[in-house]
Amino acid sequence: MRNYRVTGPVDVPEATLAAMTTPMVSHRSAGFRDLFGGIAPRLGAVFGTSGTVLPLTCSGTGGLEAVAGSLLRPGDRVLSVQLGYFGERFAEIAAHHGALVDVLAAPWGSVVDTERLTERLATGYDAVLLTHNETSTGVVAPLRDWARAIRSVSDCLVLVDVVSSLAAREVAFDDLGLDAAVGVTQKALACPPGLSLVAVSERALARAAAPGAAPYYLSLARAAEHAREGTTTYTPALSVLYALDTALAAVEKEGVEAVWERHARTARRCREALRAEGLTVVPAEADSSPTVTAVRLPEGNAERVRERLAAEHDVWVSSGRGPWKSEVLRIGHMGPVEAAEIDGCARAIGAVLGRPAGPSPAPRPPAAAATAAPESGPADRPAASPAAEPARTDLGGPAPAEVRGTGGADGLTSDWDALVTRLDAPVFHTRAFLRAYEHHPVQRISEPRYLEVRRDGELVAAAPTYLQGDPLGLLGLADGEQALLSPMWHSPDSRLLAADEAALEALTGAFAARAAELGAARWGFVNLGADHPMLPALERGGFRRQELVPRWTLHRSDAPDGDTYLAGMRRSVRRDYQRQLRRYEEQAHVRVHRADHPGLVPLLELIAASATRTGSPKYYDPQRLAAFLRELDGPVRVVEVRENDGGPLAVAVCFLEERRLQAWAGGYVRGRADLRFSPYYALWWEIVRLMRSTGAESIECGRLNETFKEKMLLRPQNLVAMIGPR
Repeated sequence: MRNYRVTGPVDVPEATLAAMTTPMVSHRSAGFRDLFGGIAPRLGAVFGTSGTVLPLTCSGTGGLEAVAGSLLRPGDRVLSVQLGYFGERFAEIAAHHGALVDVLAAPWGSVVDTERLTERLATGYDAVLLTHNETSTGVVAPLRDWARAIRSVSDCLVLVDVVSSLAAREVAFDDLGLDAAVGVTQKALACPPGLSLVAVSERALARAAAPGAAPYYLSLARAAEHAREGTTTYTPALSVLYALDTALAAVEKEGVEAVWERHARTARRCREALRAEGLTVVPAEADSSPTVTAVRLPEGNAERVRERLAAEHDVWVSSGRGPWKSEVLRIGHMGPVEAAEIDGCARAIGAVLGRPAGPSPAPRPPAAAATAAPESGPADRPAASPAAEPARTDLGGPAPAEVRGTGGADGLTSDWDALVTRLDAPVFHTRAFLRAYEHHPVQRISEPRYLEVRRDGELVAAAPTYLQGDPLGLLGLADGEQALLSPMWHSPDSRLLAADEAALEALTGAFAARAAELGAARWGFVNLGADHPMLPALERGGFRRQELVPRWTLHRSDAPDGDTYLAGMRRSVRRDYQRQLRRYEEQAHVRVHRADHPGLVPLLELIAASATRTGSPKYYDPQRLAAFLRELDGPVRVVEVRENDGGPLAVAVCFLEERRLQAWAGGYVRGRADLRFSPYYALWWEIVRLMRSTGAESIECGRLNETFKEKMLLRPQNLVAMIGPR
């Protein structure tokens, strides 16, 4: 079966293709005006504008030409910000229309620093050309940061190529003060090619209508004039408009923010799957595109590799552009893409390159493991190590005196919690959490072993270890494949429980020995903060860093009260949120429950349904989750947004610590036409209120909905896995 992963045109869903068979109508008819009038507002939602969006019958390059020809005049001074091949093309088009183009370029695979952009624009320009998502390099630009920087120093026209980002990443046209943005149908919207979609500001339209050189067929002024009458200047690609109408209805049904998140999730999976094959994804994680992944081939020959993928595996990808033509493969993941397609593409590339992802040899334990005391049962107490020359490992330094492994969380003693408190580790490391999870695992774990390192009887390092799978696909494990990891995946912000590097050395030695004993092909720590001070020590010991999805934090200082919190948001976000909250107060209310709430299971069913909707079916089984929460008990808070005289609309499971509120899992209803507010927005508002009412200093929450979290003033905390040497 064909696995079509080129960078466009993309595969088109059957319903969208079927719409193209709709009978033809005149583009001057009432029927066409109905079609056109239904498309325009949905396009505005995708661009983030309440203004004008013009469908032009041409390619994306035609849309760029329409913008350059309509808005630039000979002699205009233009700054072209370039991240690769398509940024260069936009500059060529502007120069063709007589603009005097200066270039500010980043090395391929990276982005232009915002400060450099500000410095250049301060010298005075009529327009700036930006590429939001550079398909040739797999880099996404920090459009919001750039736009703010531009507006801080210049009132120039901001013209943006969003060809491969539209419908996959927020454009926020109005909020960022853009003047023109050019998208297409055949990328993330998953339509056939044939239309360029151009959002244009009122001042840009005034510029387009002013006297001066302008294109004839691709005139934005003429297109806007006809659009106001519900039609197009010339005969449009009518079949593509029918398809676009269907595609936009699908986006509207799913929710535009959910579509952005789906693209981000698929892109992360692609990068991790390629890294699992030993390949190098070119851009840094923070700069990686949501629609295209560029992977560097160790020996080049990209065209030949591409041909072999098609011939031998029926996998279709794109080779590089420009100077990367032979060095890079580009993998498209735009529109609805199944996880199996992404995984299959990565495996095929690995096979063609002679790097099949088979089982790896078991890790060789460092010498320190040989001096560890025998593992104890749940009720055993640690005993002193035999007298011996202090062992050393690759991390350097003497090993602590005692290393123990306890076979069950019930056997852990109070000094485990004392170490957790001392190192300010979150609730996920406490004995209560470990016991409850071991007794009622939300996701399957096996072979639990709780490693302890003691020095003169004092616990100085510890790690819960489990043989487990990769339920979120972050490590690229195959279905059914397991690794020995610390801690369980449901600890979304873990810490290294080690007082110093010597303690960490002995802990990793015991960890490696346990992995060898179980024959685990991969082992290591997951969900560590990327800025943890002991990560360099692990890297010196041969551990490999692997980027994971970030964790997000809201500090109480950003939301000391409701009015201050709202005031800190962007104006458009604040207005929308205030409107949502007014409607919420009319239709629903909040309840906060403890773990013994008799109606707990029905509430958790809402969380399970949301997990299924976001691509993680059976991730939260309501019965198992309820049993786990009831045993954990003390820190559990369940926030419920409930309809007046109705049922639950949104639910979040939170854990209350002394200084932090952990927003752990959530769910909400969708598709209720009678609801005048978003239950998701209301739920977040109540979680923030819970932070304030309990005296917590921050809220921490995990993956998904990054766009929403940025709007709500949360800040990302990058997380990594540290995979041990084989």
